[in-house]
Amino acid sequence: MEIVKNLTRASTILAGLAAISACSLVGPFQADRNFDNRIYAGGGLLGSNLDPDTDSAPGVSVDSSASGGGSLLLGYDLNNRFSVEGHVADLGQADLAPSGSVSYQVAGVSALVYGLNDRRARGQRRGFSGYGRLGVGALNNDAEQVDFERVNDAHLLVGAGAEYGFDNGLAARLEAVLHDEDARFVQLALLYRFGTDNRRRSTPVASPKAPEVPVVEAPVVKAPAIVTPAPLPETQPLVREIAPAVLPDSDNDGVSDALDSCADTSEGNPVDDVGCSLFDGVIEGVNFKSGSDELTPESAVILTDVVAKLNDFPDVRLAIKAHTDNAGEAVGNLRLSRRRALSVARYLIENGIRGSRLRPQAFGESEPIETNETAEGRASNRRVEFAVVQ
Repeated sequence: MEIVKNLTRASTILAGLAAISACSLVGPFQADRNFDNRIYAGGGLLGSNLDPDTDSAPGVSVDSSASGGGSLLLGYDLNNRFSVEGHVADLGQADLAPSGSVSYQVAGVSALVYGLNDRRARGQRRGFSGYGRLGVGALNNDAEQVDFERVNDAHLLVGAGAEYGFDNGLAARLEAVLHDEDARFVQLALLYRFGTDNRRRSTPVASPKAPEVPVVEAPVVKAPAIVTPAPLPETQPLVREIAPAVLPDSDNDGVSDALDSCADTSEGNPVDDVGCSLFDGVIEGVNFKSGSDELTPESAVILTDVVAKLNDFPDVRLAIKAHTDNAGEAVGNLRLSRRRALSVARYLIENGIRGSRLRPQAFGESEPIETNETAEGRASNRRVEFAVVQ
């Protein structure tokens, strides 16, 4: 097929584009681990403007350059900003005067560079974004009642467009593309990204409201009043009360020392029924997908319980401390812990907690609590801690 031969002639240029795309996976994008590489496919309807050069054909001119057709596309999301994409399209035909026509079919491979939206939405290809396109194309023509010579079988193609991605993986595009000098088109396309349930990224996991945590007051023992027998007529009644006995509570947390398993809790720090802080320490079960700041569904259930407890104590302010193990570079781990602390804070805010009550903090690999030499130790070091801010 002629169009395939034309693309073969462009192989050298395509190799260069592939190298550029591969380079986009390293450097500043290497730390962007919150990304799922996805294949996508789609198709569109287009309106074209076709302008064959008739200067060398006396008496022949372009009668109508407007036409239309359709396209198919197949692409791959490389990272936060870059995708590579191939497409084929039938652009319709240009009508000539006094007679004849020239039809156009194109194919191309190009790199897409996304921008305009924030990094998180861009990484998920969700919401509105703009993009630019640069690549190589090949052109194929058929003619009726005229002879023609094709120039630049392989050529540079450029384009720009806007895309809106939905939570279910679908996306809509509107873009303009220029193939060489005499073939340009505007198209409206729909595409679908495979391999990821995007809805899971944006919808909090529903869970029943956690039961209220009772605060146990220190028991107070009150002795019964002791009354003497009925007095003799010449005497007054004698009534004596014993003062209530209060059990000691050295940290003033409302739990007596005899029942208190955490006897050094700071004053004003909410505690459970054995005197230990409801909010200080490692939050067991709060985990993320490997190398990313995306909370697991199990983590969302635990944080929903945290929201319920924070609503019970509206004056409590929390520091959210995120830690990693030592796998990878220290700078990358610090950035990852910062994103994870913000991810936890964002979940709490989206579920009703005021942002002024939260203080995200990142520690990277700097404060391990276990050895990083074993898998178990590294798992313990990848943690999120809460601390009450006085």
